[in-house]
Amino acid sequence: MNSTLRLSLALLLLGGLAAGCGKNAGAPLAPSSGASGSSSGSANDQAEISQAMAGAPELVEDGQYESPDQTRIDGPAGAAAAINPLYFFRKITSVERQFEFAFADTDSTGRPTTALVTMHKYLRGTFNIATGPRAEGVRDSARLLVVRKPLADHWVRHLLLKRIPLATASDPAGALARPRWRIAASSGVEVTSRAATTRIVSLEIKTAARDTVIDDPLTLFRLRRVMKFDAGEEITLIVTTARNDDVVVLVRAGLRGRFRNNGDNTYTLAWHAPSRAGLFHVGVNALSNGTLFDDQAPYDSKAWIVPSVVSPTVLAEYVP
Repeated sequence: MNSTLRLSLALLLLGGLAAGCGKNAGAPLAPSSGASGSSSGSANDQAEISQAMAGAPELVEDGQYESPDQTRIDGPAGAAAAINPLYFFRKITSVERQFEFAFADTDSTGRPTTALVTMHKYLRGTFNIATGPRAEGVRDSARLLVVRKPLADHWVRHLLLKRIPLATASDPAGALARPRWRIAASSGVEVTSRAATTRIVSLEIKTAARDTVIDDPLTLFRLRRVMKFDAGEEITLIVTTARNDDVVVLVRAGLRGRFRNNGDNTYTLAWHAPSRAGLFHVGVNALSNGTLFDDQAPYDSKAWIVPSVVSPTVLAEYVP
């Protein structure tokens, strides 16, 4: 990410300090009061944490969900459908960010050494469905009608940071050096529409060598344990929802696709990991049937987005 985008993210993070709060929050790997105690971080701690997050923007933003990319809806709508959707896309018109800081594990000076940051984004805009007659290989734009539904989504992610001393030539142990906050663990992302009834129960990620099941995208994991794939490796995603008539789609900027409905509350899609090494995010989005096939039904959506890497990338440089 270029320096302009890093600066923009830094300003957003610093601006979010006013909205942040110091309440404790619980999650796997989250700091606990315990014997080490808990404390409120100073404004300087929050500023240093914001700088650390701005220095790793790929771990802060998923870069997927707010994309205006179109997703095709293949296959007939069915006789019971009120409209015949061809594709849909989101148009995000406003984003409000808030940050919560929970500090713990004080050192001998009374300063916290652990921080859990909960990031919130409130997205507003429209969910847009292009409808019209289907023709084999032909799309008559003059006969298209776009149904627009109000969109209000809540985006959430957790980051765990540790404060560590920086060693210098005169202080190799780092005892006297100024401490620095560094990202040690991250959760995935959960995005929920207002008054959502749609629910994702689990996401199974299968390859020839692994089978991972995620039942909570906000669980924290150490960066060195981020899921790793080979370049171009085939990956099968199996999503379980609470209903057997949801529409489930892939969330990847520049790559969208609909999952096959297996008729038993599970949905399957096979795709391939990126061909270049690096960190990437991939997600799944479950939408109620009425969201796409009924022009009077409200927008109803749930999305999970998880970080992964393509070999030989490692994220240990962020780990204290």
